[in-house]
Amino acid sequence: MITKIVGTNVTNINSTPSDIGVSTLVRIYSANIAVITQTTAAAGAIGNITVPAGSVTFITKAYTDLLSSDVAVICTPVAYQVG
Repeated sequence: MITKIVGTNVTNINSTPSDIGVSTLVRIYSANIAVITQTTAAAGAIGNITVPAGSVTFITKAYTDLLSSDVAVICTPVAYQVG
């Protein structure tokens, strides 16, 4: 898999939920165990996922959905590049 960067890092979703540059695919790096929560723009809960310490995960979302975390994480808007 080749990952294409499409925006700048967002690092403060533990204090303010973010749409991560209205991205529909987000790469998340977490140095610590983190709970990532996804909500709609109208604050409707979609769900959450626990990310292990020192790992990278990818989350797909609607461009208006918001992500938040219980600890500091690094979120980067990305796209998959084929070929």
